[in-house]
Amino acid sequence: MKIRIANRNYGFTVIELMIVVMIVAILAALAYPSYVQYARKAKRGDAQQLLLNWSINQEIWRSNNTSYAGVGALPAPIDADGNYVFRTNGDPDATSYELQADGSGSDQLNDTARNGDSCTIITLNQNGVKSPAACWE
Repeated sequence: MKIRIANRNYGFTVIELMIVVMIVAILAALAYPSYVQYARKAKRGDAQQLLLNWSINQEIWRSNNTSYAGVGALPAPIDADGNYVFRTNGDPDATSYELQADGSGSDQLNDTARNGDSCTIITLNQNGVKSPAACWE
C-alpha cells in the first residue's frame, strides 16, 4: 500500500498580492493630503515663531531708541528652509510697525487655515494683532 503525501505549495497567489497592494495604495492616497497639510501647518508655526521673535527685538530696540528699528537697522529673520520671506509693511516709525511673512515655497503658497482662509501671508503689528487670525490658531 502506497501512502500519498499531498504536495501542497504554501504562499500567496498573484491575486492576493495585488489586493494587498491595492489596499495599501488606497490608504496612502487617503493619508497623503493630511500629511501635506500637517507639514504646511508646522512650517507656518516656524514662521510665526520667527515673527514673534522679530517683534520682541523691535520692542527691545524701541526701549533703547526713540522709534522702532527701520529696515536696515534690525535685519529681518531668515528662514533656513526657504519657506517664508520676511519683510516689513512700510518703514517702521516711532509708534508703529507691521511685520510680514510671505510664503515662498510651493507648499506654503497653498497653505490654508481650517476655515479656508489663505495663510500665504501672515502679519504681526506693534499691538500684537495677528492676521489672518485663523492662521494663528
